[in-house]
Amino acid sequence: MISFSFFWSVYFSDMYKVCDIKIIYRLVFYAAIIFSVASCSPVTMVKPLEKDQWAAGASLGGPLIGFNDLTIPVPFTTLSGAYGVDTNTSLTAKIYPTAGLFGVGQIDIGMLYRLRDSEKWIPGISALPQAAFMIDRWEGRASLYPSLDVNAWWNANSRGDFFYIGATNWFELRNKGALGREQQQRWIPALNAGYTLVKKRWNTAFELKYLAPGNSNENLVIDYKSPGRTGATALFISFTRKF
Repeated sequence: MISFSFFWSVYFSDMYKVCDIKIIYRLVFYAAIIFSVASCSPVTMVKPLEKDQWAAGASLGGPLIGFNDLTIPVPFTTLSGAYGVDTNTSLTAKIYPTAGLFGVGQIDIGMLYRLRDSEKWIPGISALPQAAFMIDRWEGRASLYPSLDVNAWWNANSRGDFFYIGATNWFELRNKGALGREQQQRWIPALNAGYTLVKKRWNTAFELKYLAPGNSNENLVIDYKSPGRTGATALFISFTRKF
C-alpha cells in the first residue's frame, strides 16, 4: 500500500512509465493479503489506558521488499484511537489511510483487556480481540476478518518504558481469497517484538514484525524479505498522544 507518489517515482520509475499506479498498487495490496490480510500494521495497543483516558495515534511502516537490489520498506499508514473504560479495559479503533487512498476502505474495532500486570520479571499479559471490516471498490466486495492479539510486556524502568512480544492471529472466513483463489489457510499468524518509550502525554513505539511465518515467500509478485523462505519482515514506528 504505497502512499507517496515520490516513493513510486524514485523506486519504481521503470514500472511507473508503463503501468497505471493504481494497478501496481493493487498488485502490492493483493500480494500483502496473501501473507497477512491486514497484519501490515503494528500492534494496536499493548497496555490499557487509565479510566476515562483518551488516546490518538499514527503509525508508519510495513514489510521489507526487494527492488533493483535494494531493500526498502513499504510505507503503510494507520490512524488509531482508544478510550479507557476502566484500568483493565480499553476500546480501540483503527483506520488505514494509505489503503483508502487507493480504493480499499478498512476499519478495525476492538477491546483490549489486561489479563495480568507485570511484576518484576513476570510479564504483564493482555488480549485484544478485533473485527476488521474491509470494502474493496475495485470488485465491490466487503470482507470481515476477526483477529486476536496476545501480548506480554516487561517494564524497563521507573518512567514506564516497556518491552513487549506477542502474536497477532487473523482468521479467514471466506472460501475464496485474493484474486479468486481457493482459500487454503484459515489462520494467519504474525509475531511481533517492540519497545515503547513512555512520556506523560506521548508514547513512541518501535516494532519488528514477522508476518505469516508459515507461508512461502517464493514466486510471489512482491519480493518479500525475511530470514528464510517463509514470511516477511516488517518494521514500524508509531506515535500515541494521550489525553
